[in-house]
Amino acid sequence: MRLKQTAGCFALVMAMISAGAQAEEIVNARYDTVQCALPCQADAAKHLQWWLMRDQDEVEIRQLYQNGEPAHHSSLWQKKPGGQFSYIYLMHDEQRTIDYSDVDLKLLAIKMDEATWQLKTQLVTDSELASLQKVADEASEQYGYAIEKYSGTLGNGIRSQVWWIPALKLPYKVEYTYPQHTVSIQLQALQPAAKPGQPVEIAPKTSLTALSQYQHVDYADLGDMEHNPSEMQWLAKAHDAPGLQSHHH
Repeated sequence: MRLKQTAGCFALVMAMISAGAQAEEIVNARYDTVQCALPCQADAAKHLQWWLMRDQDEVEIRQLYQNGEPAHHSSLWQKKPGGQFSYIYLMHDEQRTIDYSDVDLKLLAIKMDEATWQLKTQLVTDSELASLQKVADEASEQYGYAIEKYSGTLGNGIRSQVWWIPALKLPYKVEYTYPQHTVSIQLQALQPAAKPGQPVEIAPKTSLTALSQYQHVDYADLGDMEHNPSEMQWLAKAHDAPGLQSHHH
């Protein structure tokens, strides 16, 4: 029975890989992030639960819970032809969005290039992974996928450990140790999963149909809303949206 299940896993993985770039690009993954000041006390740690939902030329990061409180917004990054990018800040309760063009991102000094795109879609860039040392004896398997472990330092001496899923170009787990705090990112649910019998958890991806029903506002037009009380009411809830501080006085 075990051999049959393993053969089934292998066949599914091979089928995904034979489908081309889909094996790397199209995936939904739910993560938990925990940040803790050193020395770490578990009851003082900050928690964030979120989904990474990646398609060929876009990725939606949807926050679910922040320190136990429900969060209801997403960041939707889209890669355009010619190396341009756009960004949409989605407020699901209000069914509103703030849309940022490539020019808006540049004016806000939000750097978007291939490395930044990898950071948003993979969490760990190719160059970061290459700078770490592969731990030869730490190979394992999770969700039916092979896991490789990497260890070393990134940036200004940030001690880092990465448990990597090569077939998906996503981490199973990441641990960063900074001088004053630690950050851990742990995979909690995955689609597609090659492991038979795994419970299916539906990713809350925003469909094109749902997005078309939201009320869209261009970032460049936000200044015209500063003196409209009804508009300011929902804008006040968009405190995580880029550049909004410049519109609030």
